[in-house]
Amino acid sequence: MVQSVLITKCKNTTIILKGKGNAVSIDNSSRTNLILDNLVSSVDVVKCPNFALQVTGSLPTIMLDQVDGASIYLSRESLHTEVYTSKCTSININVPPENQEDDFKECPIPEQIRTFIKGGALVSEIVEHSG
Repeated sequence: MVQSVLITKCKNTTIILKGKGNAVSIDNSSRTNLILDNLVSSVDVVKCPNFALQVTGSLPTIMLDQVDGASIYLSRESLHTEVYTSKCTSININVPPENQEDDFKECPIPEQIRTFIKGGALVSEIVEHSG
């Protein structure tokens, strides 16, 4: 539980971490898949196009920076997970179904933010498209 893992410069790789760890950092790895049980801290992903993450247990935080194309599969135990993104596109979070017979629900993370001044302060909101 006190160990952290650094993964760097992988390509077309699947990594499986069993048990409980502290944190995982992944850097400059394309088409990398990570499957993990439980983490105490976070998964940090930087510059990893076409990244996939599957959490089978609990994970408090996912931080994505400069990630283009990611699929994140959460377990029932990880529905409290917070996801932070910066300079990311095409990020989808897959939430487990309420019934075992149903499929995961795919939820995209918004990419467009509108910022304006209101009362002398900056206000940012998600741009929603309809139609």
